[in-house]
Amino acid sequence: MARALQRMTVDEFEAWAEHRPERYELVEGVPRLMAGPSEPHAELQVILASELRARMKPPCRVLGPVGLVLDRYNERVPDLVVVCGERQDKRLERAALVVEILSEGTAEYDLGEKRLRYMQLEGLQEIWFLWPRQRQVQIWRREVDGRFAVEDVIGRGALTSPLLEEPLPLDALYGPLGL
Repeated sequence: MARALQRMTVDEFEAWAEHRPERYELVEGVPRLMAGPSEPHAELQVILASELRARMKPPCRVLGPVGLVLDRYNERVPDLVVVCGERQDKRLERAALVVEILSEGTAEYDLGEKRLRYMQLEGLQEIWFLWPRQRQVQIWRREVDGRFAVEDVIGRGALTSPLLEEPLPLDALYGPLGL
């Protein structure tokens, strides 16, 4: 008889994942293997990190893919994370902004379940979803009442955020990709 899979806590997951060459996220206590990014995805990630870093208001800073603890049984790995304040030597449990670059295989999950989980994260101000093959960014921004409102930026638009010193034109992100 097969043994039922036991849920892992974040602590158990991190101890388990530390010895694995692959990257995983923890979803409801179950490790989920993450596929490597496509070339457009990876290039957009590097461009965005550079552009954000150049425009970020201090004391905020941009981090690459890093485990973000959402609760005891959930740790996700966004493509980029913006954190503000002092550096911490412990695991990341707070973020001002999370960024996901969409792929065909994960777009539905990222825009649905993953977005809803991020929205529960205390202190999170914004979630950005970028399409790597078209000029489109969807921004979910926390309003004063705590609810999130959505804005789509397309074409020749620019991304604005209270975290940035100046707007980030989509030309700066998508121009190098030939889009």
